[in-house]
Amino acid sequence: MVVVCFDIRNPKRLYRVARELGNFGVRVQKSIFECHLEQGQLEELQRRLAKWIDGDLDKVRYYFLCSKDVQEIIVDGPGSVTLDPDFILL
Repeated sequence: MVVVCFDIRNPKRLYRVARELGNFGVRVQKSIFECHLEQGQLEELQRRLAKWIDGDLDKVRYYFLCSKDVQEIIVDGPGSVTLDPDFILL
């Protein structure tokens, strides 16, 4: 899992970054998305976001979690940790 956090100063850029992230993951807080990405998808996401962010003002951070770390996530309040749809066992 990749947790993507962002701080975008301009509302128009903020909207575009959030919309783009919504194509790749699930919004879990106002500026945090949980994404299950292959390397190529991550590179594509970074390429798309680079079009919208101002490198002097905006920040985007990517936190990579292994499956063990994902199992350790605790959620207080509504919602749950997103699951990778490619690895759900029934």
